[in-house]
Amino acid sequence: MRIAIAAVLLALTACQPAAKEPTPEELGQDDPNVPFKPAPVGPPRTYEATSKTAMSFTPGVLTLTPTPQRSENLPSGAVFAFGNGYILETTLSPGGAMMGQNPPDWSKIFVDPSGAAIDAEKVEFYDVDKETIPPGLPNGGFCKTTSFLATYVMKSPGAEDLMIAAFEGDTWPPANVDTVLCGTFMYSNVH
Repeated sequence: MRIAIAAVLLALTACQPAAKEPTPEELGQDDPNVPFKPAPVGPPRTYEATSKTAMSFTPGVLTLTPTPQRSENLPSGAVFAFGNGYILETTLSPGGAMMGQNPPDWSKIFVDPSGAAIDAEKVEFYDVDKETIPPGLPNGGFCKTTSFLATYVMKSPGAEDLMIAAFEGDTWPPANVDTVLCGTFMYSNVH
C-alpha cells in the first residue's frame, strides 16, 4: 500500500508544471545581452569668467562639456575645463541641492543680478569625481579639495550667466553649509 501511495504521489508530481524561475527582467534587471546605450548629451558650452573670484581663480574661458551616463545606474555628468588648465570631472547628483532636513538656502549662495528670486529646484548639484590642478596654479583649485559643485543658470536676452558654488567636505548635506562653502564664481556667455 505504501508503494502504491508513493507511486500515485510521484505520478501527480510529474503531472504538475515545473516551477518557473523568474527572468532577470522580471526581477527588475536589464537584459544582460543588450548593450547599454547612454542617452545623448548636449554640446559643450563656453563661458567667460566675469566675477572677481572667477577671474582670480579661473581666468579666461570655461568649457562645460556634458558627459553621458557610464552605466544604467549612474547619472550623466559634466567636465568643467577652465582656461588655466584647472579641470573638474563630475557626476550629476539629481536632487542633491535639496537633500537633508534643512537644505541650503540657495538665495544666500547665489544672487541673480536682476533681483529675481533663486529657484532652488533649478540648482544642479554635482559630485566631483576628479580634480586636476596644474602645478604652479597661483590660487590652486576652488577649495583645498573640491568635493561638490552647485550650478545655477540665469538667462537674459542675449546672455546666459552661470553661477558655480564650490564646496569641500566628505558628505553632503553638511551640518552647516557655511563651513564647507569655498566660494561662488560667475561666468557669462554673451550671444
